[in-house]
Amino acid sequence: MEKLLTLTIEKKWFDMILSGEKMEEGITLIQNEKGWRDINEELPDPGEYVLVSFENEGVTLPDIATYEVDKQGNGAFYPSDCEATYASVGVFVNAWMPLPEPYKGGLGNADCKP
Repeated sequence: MEKLLTLTIEKKWFDMILSGEKMEEGITLIQNEKGWRDINEELPDPGEYVLVSFENEGVTLPDIATYEVDKQGNGAFYPSDCEATYASVGVFVNAWMPLPEPYKGGLGNADCKP
């Protein structure tokens, strides 16, 4: 699956360059689709909703969370709209990824039938 995602990203990027589209758009595409990001290498912007993964055994599903930084500069991940951090209940985030764009289906979508 990861190899397929990588090939898809590379093809989209290559197609953008060949078609003369702006290089910034290609960079944005790659950044938005790079998948899971290790928290030791990169953190999301504070307040941004992201998908998080956990290092705990038994916690197998990802969750939607925000990363917040307090006045002392300490950061933590919070379940969406919750005041307790994951760490405060013994659950530890190990990676995150941006949420995908919302579905924008429409009346012209041939796969959707009433």
